[in-house]
Amino acid sequence: MVVIKKFTKSVFSVCILTLTLSSCTFPGIRLYENNDQGEQLNVGQASNVHFFTKDPSFDTGIDLQSGARYALDITILSYWIDSHIEENENNEPLDERGFANSVMPFEFVAATKRSNSHRWFELMLYQSRCSRDSLRGVTELEVDESGSYNFVAACDGELTLFVNDSHGFYSNNVGYANISLSRVN
Repeated sequence: MVVIKKFTKSVFSVCILTLTLSSCTFPGIRLYENNDQGEQLNVGQASNVHFFTKDPSFDTGIDLQSGARYALDITILSYWIDSHIEENENNEPLDERGFANSVMPFEFVAATKRSNSHRWFELMLYQSRCSRDSLRGVTELEVDESGSYNFVAACDGELTLFVNDSHGFYSNNVGYANISLSRVN
């Protein structure tokens, strides 16, 4: 009986520790509030970050302001590959727009994507402080005459980026890009 109680207590401790350590990688789960503020952009100011497709929750270090309009420019610096998939449904190299479910060997796997309403490997924008309102894929953003993606921030707070993939399957991703974010108004 004593052994069972010690085992149960150990398992409970490991579960709490695992949840605490992994909370920073699961969007929307906050066990503590991070008071470190990221960079806030002024009108006309830009910031560059290097984004790697292996990162399931890339903190850009940039805090957006609710209602402000931003432009996102993406320069692919190396091939983007999801496991063995290198091309989209049009036989073009993968980029920030990702690929259709039909490219997957088994279409039913689409149910495992982090966002079922977006394309596989699509670059996603997310703010944890207003997660339901802020989750967007680049294919639903406006594109201006210069080719920049434009969007309005859903709330105040940090901008997180990730490609739309299955949880736990980011280690087989290849590729990175330079992403420039600028504040329009």
